[in-house]
Formats: sequence, C-alpha cells, structure tokens
Amino acid sequence: MEPLPRSVPACRDVPIPPVEDLSWRAYQGYDCYACGQPLTTGAVHAGWARGHAGAHVLDTEVWACP
Repeated sequence: MEPLPRSVPACRDVPIPPVEDLSWRAYQGYDCYACGQPLTTGAVHAGWARGHAGAHVLDTEVWACP
C-alpha cells in the first residue's frame, strides 16, 4: 500500500511574512514570496507584506505562483 500524499499548501496559502523577511526579488515582485520561484504569467496577488523603517513605510504587494 502506497503512503498517502502529504498535503502541501499552495503558495498563496502560506502566511505573508513581514517585509524584512522577503528577498529583494520577492519585494520587487519578480519572485514568489513563498517559494522563491520566478513569477511568469498567471501570478496570483497574495496581499501585502507590511513593514517600516522608522517613519518610512515599506509595505509592498506580494505575489504567488499560479
């Protein structure tokens, strides 16, 4: 009997980390925030990563794999 496949959450279901924990490419919207793969057509808007440096707001939109 084969083991049941483990349930892997979709990238868009992974909690969004604070801005400080994003890679530069994920912060710029080039890579998936969850898995780090380069994004192409069909990327899914996942929400906003929040952060600040003193009075400067660093919030950015994050995108996930389709």
